[in-house]
Amino acid sequence: MSHVVISSFENVESGDLQSQGESITVFDSEAPARAHFALRSSALATAAIGAQASDPTASFITWLLILRMPLDVSEVDEALEDLELVLEETEAVDDPFGEFVIAYEGFRYGAEGKVEHAQERALRELEMWLT
Repeated sequence: MSHVVISSFENVESGDLQSQGESITVFDSEAPARAHFALRSSALATAAIGAQASDPTASFITWLLILRMPLDVSEVDEALEDLELVLEETEAVDDPFGEFVIAYEGFRYGAEGKVEHAQERALRELEMWLT
């Protein structure tokens, strides 16, 4: 079964701060996906803290998740197509990815410090990105 790690790192005012190819990665099993999740989590936290130090008035949001894909996929484009199909076919409009989410982590960094970024919000952002 394929697993996909999707991440987001954005400046609330100006948008995505990830380099191309960093936002989504496909794995053939859960173990390497979890390892990548841990590495990306650390990298995103370091990047957000650094960005916040450089611009203390800005707000940054980071989130990442592991999705268990309904069908096996071997590349990013295939994963994106399958995720679009999930959106089109699901009857759970409020939570189309819910049953596929294995792990989630999200934070907002700003003047108020580091606070959690809700999974529901991140999934809505993912849905908007895919459509």
